[in-house]
Amino acid sequence: MKSVFIISPFHYCHCVATLVEGLQKSGIKVFSNTSHNYVKNQLFNIDTAIKVAEKCDVVVLAHSALEEKYKEILLPLVNSVRVDVFLDGSDNKEYEAQPSDYKLYLKREYLGTTENNVHPFLFGIEDRYFAHTNKAHQEIWSNKIDDLVCIMSACEKRPWRFDIIQSLKDTFDKDDTVFVGEYREGTALTSVDTGDRHFSGYFGKLLGSRISVDAYGAFGARQTGRFWESIANGCLVMYQNIEPYRWNNTFEDGIHFISYSDTDELIEKACYYVGNPDKAEEIARKGYDHALEYHTTSCRSNEFLSLCERYL
Repeated sequence: MKSVFIISPFHYCHCVATLVEGLQKSGIKVFSNTSHNYVKNQLFNIDTAIKVAEKCDVVVLAHSALEEKYKEILLPLVNSVRVDVFLDGSDNKEYEAQPSDYKLYLKREYLGTTENNVHPFLFGIEDRYFAHTNKAHQEIWSNKIDDLVCIMSACEKRPWRFDIIQSLKDTFDKDDTVFVGEYREGTALTSVDTGDRHFSGYFGKLLGSRISVDAYGAFGARQTGRFWESIANGCLVMYQNIEPYRWNNTFEDGIHFISYSDTDELIEKACYYVGNPDKAEEIARKGYDHALEYHTTSCRSNEFLSLCERYL
């Protein structure tokens, strides 16, 4: 395979960005209809995009490109080319499309149902997540100065986060080594659209913290960008249960991260690992090493190419 065309939304998408970065690092030429998600070869003219897509080895349709606000622009492209792979990054539906309509169907939140051409496709650790350069976990950990951070917002799409945030604030209210709340120090990043979520100090805050507490995303999504960002910066991640969704080379509770089922369990475990940094370091290191072995964007690219070889 030498070339891939990705029909992409006009905004940042974790799934698309993961795939694009990994493919380009592996030497695959990636084309797209937008300039988002790190694509080096953008084709804004639909007629030109159609011609190029027809010549590419594989055409991928990202489900988020079918959002209502993009349909008028992108349906002519979608309806004019063959689509080999559907990249379903949705988190509140079993399927965004019919798997039988495509040769290969990649699903972000996959329950492991019986369709033979459906496979899980996780986010990956994008290069920009790392606030360090080629450091071993031991060196990263030795330079951490804060005990715990919980950098997340709560809203009507994520109401379970309200209790988590408040419980952490109540427990660690007078602890200067704990930060709970949205972190907006520095300037907003402009190199990639992340919905005004990242500021210049964001990754540095994770890098300087031993424990990062996170929770499900919108609609109960098991994957959040912050899970991967925290892992990339050497944190012990405390997170809600991943099951029942299937992850390839999954992170195991108690080995690569620490799960919690309710706020009482979270507070108990948070206090324990704040008080036992050596045990926190051991799990954080195993999570970090596991991620580097199985969950970089290059790993995702290899998974994608292997599946394409199998199904296309």
